[in-house]
This record gives sequence, C-alpha cells and structure tokens, in this order.
Amino acid sequence: MGRAGRAATSRAHAQPAPQLSPVQGDRVWRELVEAERRGRKSWYQNWSFLKDYDQLGRKKEQKPLPNYVPVFSDIVPNCTNQVIGSRMNTELGKTLANMDYFSSSGRRKQKLEDELLPS
Repeated sequence: MGRAGRAATSRAHAQPAPQLSPVQGDRVWRELVEAERRGRKSWYQNWSFLKDYDQLGRKKEQKPLPNYVPVFSDIVPNCTNQVIGSRMNTELGKTLANMDYFSSSGRRKQKLEDELLPS
C-alpha cells in the first residue's frame, strides 16, 4: 500500500480531535500563524524568482503603472447604497420596492385617534 493509501486508512480510523481549552486553542493558533509566516519567508527566499517568469520560462514584462487612477467610478457603484440604488430602476427592483412598501405597512406610524391622545 502506498503512502497515500496509508494516510487515507489512518484518517479513516483516526480518533476525533480532543476538545482544547481556550488557552490551548490560542497557543495552537499562534503556532499555526508562526508556521505560516516562516513558510512565507522561506518561499520568498527560495522560490520568489518564479513570479518573474511565465509557465514556459520566459521572463514576464512588467506593465508600467498608470500615472493617475481615479478613486471613484462612473460605471461601478462606489458604495453599498449605490449598489442597491443602481438596481432600483429595473422591473425587478420596482417590484421588490412595491412589495416592501406593502409588507411593512402595518408597522408604520399612524396618527392616533382623539381618544388615544394624551390630554
């Protein structure tokens, strides 16, 4: 049986992971983050040169960055309100707004009758 077969078999018979206390869980989390940082650092030292080449080993050309990039867009909504508002002029948006209006009509403020007003 190959290495992959043994690993799959051992996972099938593995016991469930023990429940960790918050302190132990925090320690494990910190160790995982540190291992990730060390792995990223070693990748950068050993393999980062590959990002400058394509799959065939040819050096990639770096495209120059534009001198000016506007912060706001005329095409893409700039905030969440614009995302919602940009869809309100469609038939579906109008239907949903109408449904929302009628579904919340019972929760709107209403003028109190004369007998319910404070004197």
